[in-house]
Amino acid sequence: MAIVIAASTSTATFGGYNIDWDGTSEFRELADQQSESQIALETTAYERSNTSETTAIILAPEEPYTANDSRRVRAFVRSGGTVVIADDFGSEGNALLSAVGADARFNGTQLLDEREYYQAPSLPVATNITDSQYTSDVAQLTLNGATAIDANGSTVLATSSRFGYLDRDGTGGLSPGDELSTYPVVTVESVGDGRVIAVSDPSVFINTMLTQPDNEAFATALLETRQQTLLDYSRAGEQPPLSIILLAVRSSVVVQMGIVGVGIGFVWAYGVFGRFTSRSIWGGLLEIVPEPLRDHFPIWLREITSGDEDTPTELIDEDTLLRSLSQRHPEWDETRLRQVMTDVLSERSRTEDDE
Repeated sequence: MAIVIAASTSTATFGGYNIDWDGTSEFRELADQQSESQIALETTAYERSNTSETTAIILAPEEPYTANDSRRVRAFVRSGGTVVIADDFGSEGNALLSAVGADARFNGTQLLDEREYYQAPSLPVATNITDSQYTSDVAQLTLNGATAIDANGSTVLATSSRFGYLDRDGTGGLSPGDELSTYPVVTVESVGDGRVIAVSDPSVFINTMLTQPDNEAFATALLETRQQTLLDYSRAGEQPPLSIILLAVRSSVVVQMGIVGVGIGFVWAYGVFGRFTSRSIWGGLLEIVPEPLRDHFPIWLREITSGDEDTPTELIDEDTLLRSLSQRHPEWDETRLRQVMTDVLSERSRTEDDE
C-alpha cells in the first residue's frame, strides 16, 4: 500500500498529484467533474487538441518552454484555444506570455493589502471583480503571496482593493513611497483567434486555498467555458512514476496494443501450463491438511491428494469419476453421483453434451 501511494503521488508544489496543502490534486479532480480533462506531460498534446473546445491551464512553470514547446502553445492559442497562465515571482510565466504573443506581464513584486486580506496582508483579497464568463458567481478572490499584473492594454477582470500596494523595498509592510491603488490580478486578451488569461497567483488553485472565497467558483468558471481542459504539467516539476505510466498508456495506441498482446500471451500460457501448475501447488498445500478436513474441499481438490498428482483433473473422464465416487459412496444412487460430478465438470471446459 505504501509503495503504491508513493508511486502515485507527488510532493511538487502546484503538482496535480500532490495531495498536500500546496498541491492541486483537488483542482485536478474539479477539472474532471466540470469538463473532459486531460493531463499533459508533453506539449505535443496541444497539437492533438480541438482548439475551439479546449482551455489549457499552466500553473507556475518551473522550467522554460523550449522554442518548439512555445511554438505549439502559440499555435494552439492563435487557432482558437484559450490558455490560462498563472504565475507570480518566477520568470518562466512572463517568457511564455511573450512567446505566445500576449501583452500582459507579471510584475514580480509582492502585492500586499493592509485593509482587505485573509489572515495577513500577504494574503490580500481581490474585491473588484468585472462581470465576465470567466468570473461568473465570483465576488472576490482570496490570494496567497500574489504579485500584480501589468495589463499593458489587456482587459482587467479582477483587481485588489484600493488599499493594495506593491512591496517594492521588501519590508513586508507599508513604506513611504508605496502607492495605494487597485492592482490587476486577472487579465484576458485576444491573441489570434484565441485568448490568453493571466492570473497573478497560482496559489488560487492549490488545495488549501481552493476552498477560500471565491476561488473554487473562479476555477469552475474557467473550466466551464470550454468542453475540454488540458492541464499542462509539462514544466511543473517531477511527476509520480505510476501516473506517468498510466498517462503513457492512455495517450499511446501502440502501448495499449502492446499491453493487450502481453495479456493475451499470459492467458495463452496459463491455458497451456497454468492449470497443471496450480493443481500441483494445491496438492502440496492439501498434503498438510488433516485427512478429516479434506472432505470439506471440492472434489477436484481432493482428487489431487488422493490420486495421481501428475495427472491433471481435466484428463479424468466421466466414467473414471463415476467409478471413483461410487467406490467412496456406495450408498449413493447414480443420479446423486452425477449431480456431485457437476462440481468437477464445472472446473473444466464442458461441451453441450455434458450433464
